[in-house]
Amino acid sequence: MKHLRNCILLLSLLLTSLFWQGCNENAWEKRLNGDLNTDKDLYEVLSAKPELSVFVSMLNKTGYSEILKSANTYTVFAPANPAWTGVDTANVDLMRKAVGMMIVYNSYFTDNNALYTQIKAVNTKSIFYDAQQKTFNGAKISSGDIPAANGVVHITDKLIERKENIWDYLTTKTDNQQFVFINKLNTRIMDEEKSIATGVYPDGKTKYDTVWKNINHFLEKYPIDNEDSAYTYLVLDNSNFDLIYTKYKPYFNMGTELRTDSATRFNVCQDFVLSGIVDITKTDSVTNVDGVKISTQNLQITGTYDASNGRVYMVSQIDVRLKNKIRPIRIEGEHYSGSSNSNYVLTRYKRWASGERDIAVSAAEAQSDSLWRKVPLAPDTVVKRDSVATKTYLINSNLVANINNFHIEYTANVNSCNYDVYYVAFDDLADHADNTYTNFGVYDVIQKLFISMPGAKKLTFGISENTRGVENNYLGTSQCFVGKGKAGVRELTKLRQHTLQLPAQTVLEAVPGDAAELLRVNRTGEMTMWLCNTARSNTASRQGLLFLDYILLVPRITEQ
Repeated sequence: MKHLRNCILLLSLLLTSLFWQGCNENAWEKRLNGDLNTDKDLYEVLSAKPELSVFVSMLNKTGYSEILKSANTYTVFAPANPAWTGVDTANVDLMRKAVGMMIVYNSYFTDNNALYTQIKAVNTKSIFYDAQQKTFNGAKISSGDIPAANGVVHITDKLIERKENIWDYLTTKTDNQQFVFINKLNTRIMDEEKSIATGVYPDGKTKYDTVWKNINHFLEKYPIDNEDSAYTYLVLDNSNFDLIYTKYKPYFNMGTELRTDSATRFNVCQDFVLSGIVDITKTDSVTNVDGVKISTQNLQITGTYDASNGRVYMVSQIDVRLKNKIRPIRIEGEHYSGSSNSNYVLTRYKRWASGERDIAVSAAEAQSDSLWRKVPLAPDTVVKRDSVATKTYLINSNLVANINNFHIEYTANVNSCNYDVYYVAFDDLADHADNTYTNFGVYDVIQKLFISMPGAKKLTFGISENTRGVENNYLGTSQCFVGKGKAGVRELTKLRQHTLQLPAQTVLEAVPGDAAELLRVNRTGEMTMWLCNTARSNTASRQGLLFLDYILLVPRITEQ
């Protein structure tokens, strides 16, 4: 069977050679013409070379000799005997790790450009080519393109260096705060795929021969331990870590000291994960995987490690500006999470809108305004703006939401800081914006925003029986944020706190003072917002339209 297999492999290789006949001879063809080892597998080819005797003994010791006898195709980087001087070849675990770096799936001859990029060893570790040094993880090919029936051998002057992945390297820094925190996130859980059901307990629950595994939330989100990923990770010295931790902590209040500490440390650790292999010495700033900009102008690099899945920089004197970390939050109108009745919520395609979408609630509102008379009244001869008329503003007169405090719900993950609240609510309906006052006048777009804080009870209805008043608003039931604008005007409107008339919570007066413009968030987490109508009147069927392009929360950050 072995000879049959070798014959099939040889025939395949010969056909490939004939296909390229007439072209320049490649390395494989040259070897076919001058070396008849192609009837032998890789292990046989290696064993026939005295200068590789140490490597062959390591193959036998670690069990890798067997895979080189198989029909699979490999490239072998075989260190010559002198390369093993000083290596602890008696350590089987060490040798297994070392030899696993020297065998690569598929055949890579020296004229194959793919060899000079990044290739994977059978142990899933990466081998990188250094074009300047002409080395593969520190080893140079001294004699290459030695063919076998199932691959090719390259003799090297040194061992292919085994590079640890970023996380494995970080585990050697046992006193570093980034390692200590991330390592503490390991959670031991049952591996359901590997655990075997062995019976049933008296209460009916399944009994398992349990196999346990560790999961780590940080490594799941930022897989710096994954050999198939490529990251750059900046590891801060402990004093630098403490400085950033102290600056971040007020913005990650989670209600208890323990949870606040954990959230703050998580954020410091995550902010120095960069996507891909980044040379931070050639740029003034970098952007991490979450889009946070980090200045690299004044940092000090105290060490560098080229890992199997990227690069590690040991650094100090690095900082993250709070304005880059705690950034404005935009909530698109069409991305609502609930409403009083979705049948009345219209998602509209508008080229002018953010994301080319906004929403409107098909409701109605009656509004009085001073208008120009259509016909002058005697003895006047000119049209005067002195009459008062009432206009009912609609989106669709056949679809009217007769709901007091109709709400559209939005959520946002916020930090524990002060925010200015804005929105764009553009009523673009033509008959709502008669600036000439020839017919009806201009609709006043007045809308309410109720808010419940992270960790608090969510907004709900029920101030009193038979009243759709909003409760659990962080400002209470008689005050909320209000936005005021005019139909036909598209602008960023700043919301401020207003008093409300109970029980319908119609809008009264603006709360005076600068503090009334601030949304004070005392805890990090998910905040809930309700955009509501019933701004002026609780009249049946005339309780107010709603429009929204987006809400914008802008943090007030003071930093020198």
